[in-house]
This record gives sequence, structure tokens and C-alpha cells, in this order.
Amino acid sequence: MPLARWLGASYLRTAVIPLCIIELGFLLSYWATGNFTYQRNVDTVNALSEQYLEDIATREAANIDAALGSVEGLARVFAAEAGEALRTPHDAPASEKARYHLGPDGAFHTLRGGPEDTASFYSGYHHVGPREIEKVWRTSQLDHTMRHIKAASPLVRQVYLNTWDSYNRIYPYFDVTSQYAPKMNIPSYNFYYEADEKHNPARKVVWTDAYVDPAGSGWMVSAIAPVHLSNRLEAVVGIDLTVETMIRRILALDLPWDGYAMLVGRDGTILALPPAGEKDLGLAELKDHDYADAIRSDTFKPEQFNIVRRPELKALANAIVSGKTTVNHIALGGRTMLAANARVTGPGWTLVVLAPASQILADASTLHDQLMQVGFIMLLILLAFYALFFAFLLWRARVMSKQVAEPLRAVEGVMARIGAGEYEQEAPRFGVQEFDNLSERLVETGHTLGRAHRQIVEQEAEVRRALDTERRVTTGQRRFINILSHEFRTPLTVIDSCGQILRRRATRLTAEATVERADMIRRAAARIREVMESALQLVRMEDGETTCRPSAVAVVGLVRDAIRSASEGREVVASFTPEAESASVLVDRALVHSALAAIVENACRYSPEGMIVEVGARIEGGRCIVSVRDEGPGIAAEDLPMVRERFWRGANSTAVPGAGTGLYLASTLIDANGGLLDIASSAGGGTVVTASLPLAEVTVTELWEATA
Repeated sequence: MPLARWLGASYLRTAVIPLCIIELGFLLSYWATGNFTYQRNVDTVNALSEQYLEDIATREAANIDAALGSVEGLARVFAAEAGEALRTPHDAPASEKARYHLGPDGAFHTLRGGPEDTASFYSGYHHVGPREIEKVWRTSQLDHTMRHIKAASPLVRQVYLNTWDSYNRIYPYFDVTSQYAPKMNIPSYNFYYEADEKHNPARKVVWTDAYVDPAGSGWMVSAIAPVHLSNRLEAVVGIDLTVETMIRRILALDLPWDGYAMLVGRDGTILALPPAGEKDLGLAELKDHDYADAIRSDTFKPEQFNIVRRPELKALANAIVSGKTTVNHIALGGRTMLAANARVTGPGWTLVVLAPASQILADASTLHDQLMQVGFIMLLILLAFYALFFAFLLWRARVMSKQVAEPLRAVEGVMARIGAGEYEQEAPRFGVQEFDNLSERLVETGHTLGRAHRQIVEQEAEVRRALDTERRVTTGQRRFINILSHEFRTPLTVIDSCGQILRRRATRLTAEATVERADMIRRAAARIREVMESALQLVRMEDGETTCRPSAVAVVGLVRDAIRSASEGREVVASFTPEAESASVLVDRALVHSALAAIVENACRYSPEGMIVEVGARIEGGRCIVSVRDEGPGIAAEDLPMVRERFWRGANSTAVPGAGTGLYLASTLIDANGGLLDIASSAGGGTVVTASLPLAEVTVTELWEATA
């Protein structure tokens, strides 16, 4: 570490870091206090908001209960009036009777009517006779009561009376034949059977769940009351409120925090849901109904409108089932909602008031965010201040260390140069006694090391040269002796064997046998001469007696001459590209001929009998590439780096005659002519020897013309 950095690090450890830790401690305390205050605020706001939502739900549930209670009162009055009318005979005026018609399907119904008229429909499910028609005239006494009930409350959509034998009288008027099925069984609908003895033993006013009105008014709920005559259920009266009316009532509630309310039935079915709730629950409130056909049975809201069937509303469903007024936190529409529920006593429904927790805590969260922003600003100011402060300390450290660091750097430079081998240095002067003495001693040491180093290098080079020479000579001699021993043994054995045969059988040998033995002796002698000539050529080349005299030589002639002189009767196939046929190379013809002949001879010698040796020439990259391919046993991977060594023979060449000088001579001669020799081989895959030779500037045609 440089001295300036060391001083800066000391300042950092002893001054800046402790101060930063203290300041960060203050900031952490500030943030912790802010978070503690925020959490307390959140707890307080949650408690107050839960209580507030609970109060709103209770109050609004009571309001809805009061509004529905008035409807229940009207239903009770209507039930009493209906009972009185059914017990009292009445002859309807002719104008009233003229509105009715008995159809071929057995239904007795009204044909026309105005805004002040009621509609009647006696289903053909039961036989309609004089007694039944008399009942119709008796119920006509209820028309003015039904009109008054409709006018008494804005919540009321329609008022009706249904009898046990499927007679319906309803106000306001509508075309009953277009809505009711001819054989409609009215007691099978919920707005009738929910008031019977089984479902309503107390004989009070009850409220239905949401259903599709067969009379064509869409989705609605009804307050129904039984009418008993002689202790028998004679009829059920009802007052209808549409779901749309209930939604308007819910939307009229003034709720804080962007909250909304929904009305839930006794079984958990959502009776009224405003648009905000539709978005959160992923539902579309059912207000209208497409009456493509008459409603022939009860049609209730789908299961997705039942909160009991929705897992995300399980806590709310449990609270509603318990009947207690509670506040629950539920996940709805991707956000946390506070849901307060309160029972609407009369019909047994539940009003649920929902508000997003984020809106409730918006003010507290805004204050907390502002406190956090102030803390981050303080942190940035603190970091900026200490960054500037530390920069100032670093500048002071550089100033203080300059007078000490510069002499040390100079001494360090001298030491580095001496270490790099520049032993002769001059001592720098600093004007400080200790530094001057140190530099003088260092320079003297460098001079001494330089002298010792030079002596060691000279001795080491001399010893290395001697060892290399000795190793090379010894290795070459050993290989040469082994090769001569191997190569001479076989021919000498042949000569000795033939001589013994000639001596013992001279009188019995035929002329042909004598000639054969003589040929064998000559071949053995030729082999000995070949080995000796190879060794002599190697000696002459190493002694510098072989000189390179390059000239332009035709590629085709050079390659074919090498094949003729080295093929040894083997089939060798030569191929030339058009460029190679007209090209010439700038080489010493004799040396390159010897090199190529040695390569071809080597390929023929190691190629199995009957296999073809391929020789090819092409022009590539401004040079002539001559390749020789054989199908021999190949060269093992571990022997491949050694094949260019003189007298080296691989493990798979013991059965093939040779001195181990062919590829060594070829490589040396090719190199002497500015070429490159490449050997590619694998055990069992044959060998490819490639010679790259420099091209001459003249073509073969120009060469022939010059020769002519």
C-alpha cells in the first residue's frame, strides 16, 4: 500500500468511520422512532376505522331494516285484505269481466288492461270452472289495495296474489300470456312455497332469495305472507323489490375511504352488488333477464354469487353465518379490504360494508413516507459531507506523504531495475542522510550482483552447451549403432548363409540356383551400401558440405522424378491441380528431389502390399503444397513428435528395413529450401506427409521457353 493510501486509511479508520457510525446510529434511531410512531398510528387508525365501519354497517343495516320493515307492514296489511276478499262473494262489473278470456289451453286470463288495472292469470294446471272464476271476481276487490301499496313505497316494483291452485293476480298490468306458461304450477316457485307451513310455520312475513321474476321484471326479492282460510293455506301475497332497486339503495349510502356496501342473503347469496364490488369480485351484477322463453321453474343466482363458495371470502362467510357484527380483513381484487358486517333483522339478510385498507391508512402512510424521505435526504447529506471530508483528508495525506514517499519510490525504482537485471545503477541523491546512505549501499550491492550474475550465466551456458552436445552425440551414436547393428545383421546373415550354401553345394547347384544366391548376396550388399550412403549423406549435411542453390523448377517434373526414383516397384498415383501443372517452385532441385524421394520411399516401404500411395500437388496461399498419403500402420501419438529426429524409428517399424534418417533428411532439406514439412498420422489410420514449397515467379511455359 502506498504511503499516501496508508495515511488515508489511517484517517478513515480513526476519524471517518467512527463519525459515520455515530451519525448512522442517529439516523437509525430516527427511522426506528418513525417506524414505531407509524405502527402505533396504524394500530390506532385500524382500531378507529374498524369501529367506524362497524357503526356504519350497524346503522345502515338498521336503516335498510326499517325500510324493509315498512314493506313487511304493507305485506301484512295486504295479506289481511286478501283473506277478507277471498271470504267475501263479489260480482265484478261487466267492464272487468270483459277483460277476461278462457283459452283453449285451459288458462283463464286477462286480455287487456291500462296503467290502473291489474293482470290475472288462472293456469290450466288445474281445471278452471265456475268456482275458480268466482274466486277471480272476489280478488278483483283487491285492485285498489294493490294500487295503493305500489304507490306507498318507492321500493315496491309490483304487488301480487298467488293461490294454491295456480291463480295469479298482479299489479301493474302486463301481458300475462307472453310471460306465463299455460300450465304454470305456481306453488312450485319459491315466492309461494317459502310461505307455506313447512317453510314458514310461524305464518309471518318472509323474504325470498334473489330469483328471476316469471312476470318479466328480471331479478328481484320478495316479501311474501301467507293467507289462511279455515286453517288452510289458501294463498300467498307478495310485494316485489327488484335487485336494481336494492343496488340503488346501496349506492345511496355515503361511505368513506372509497368504500361500498353489498347486501347478502340468508344463504350467502349476494343480493345487491354495486359496480365497485363487481370489479373486486370479478362479477357482473344480474339486474335484468332475457325472457326468450317463459320461466317454468325457480331460477336463482349462480354459485359464484354465493360468498360461501368463494375461498377468499371464507372469513366473511363465517362471520355472516355466526350472525355477529364483526370486522374482518380479506384479500379482494388484489388488495386488502376491511369488511364490516351487520344483520338486517327483518329478512335475516346481512349488510357488508367494505373499504380498502390502503385508503384508510393513506394519511398515516403519507406521513410515514415523508418521514422516510427526510431520513434519506439526511443520509445523502451525511454521505456527501463525509465524502468531501474524506477527500480533504486524502489530499492532506498526499501532501504529507510526498516528501517521504518520493525518496522511497526512487529507491524502489532502483531496486526494481536491479531485480530486472539492470545491475549498473547510479545512486540518487535526496538531501536526507538516511535515504542517501540507503541508495549508495543499494547501488553497490547491485554492482556486486551484476558481476556474479554474469559469471554464473557464462558458466551455465558453457555447461549447457557441453551437456547438449554430449547428449546429442551420445543419443545419435546409440541410435546409429543400434540401426547399423540391426540393418547390417540381416544382410550379413544373408551373405554368410549364401556363402555356406555355395561352399557345401558348389558341385550340386544348378546355374539358376547359383545366380539366385548371387543375386541375394548382391541385394544384401546393396542394402548395406544404402544404409552407409544414408549415413554419409547425413554426415555431409551436418558438416555443411551440402549447399542450397535455388532455381525455378517445374512442380510436375520434380514430383514425377521423385516418384520414379523411390517407388521401388510399388503403385504410386500422382494428381495435380491445373494451377500446380503450370507452376514452378524456387528450390534446389537436387535437395528437394532427395527430400521428396525420401518421403515417397518411406510411404512405399510402410504401405501394405497392394495398397496405393497417393501423391498430390496443389497451389494454396501463394505456395505449392505436395502431399504424400499412404495406407500404412500409421504413427502412434507418442512417437509422432520424435519422427523428425535422426536415427529415430517407431515401435511399429521394427519389421521394416530403414536407418531412421528419411524424414529427418526430408525435414532438414525442405527447411533449407524455405519450405515447411507437416506430418499427420494416427495409429492404424495411415500417414499424410505434406511439404509446403515457395513458388517461383515464372510458369512452366515460361521456363520451357527460356530453356529452349
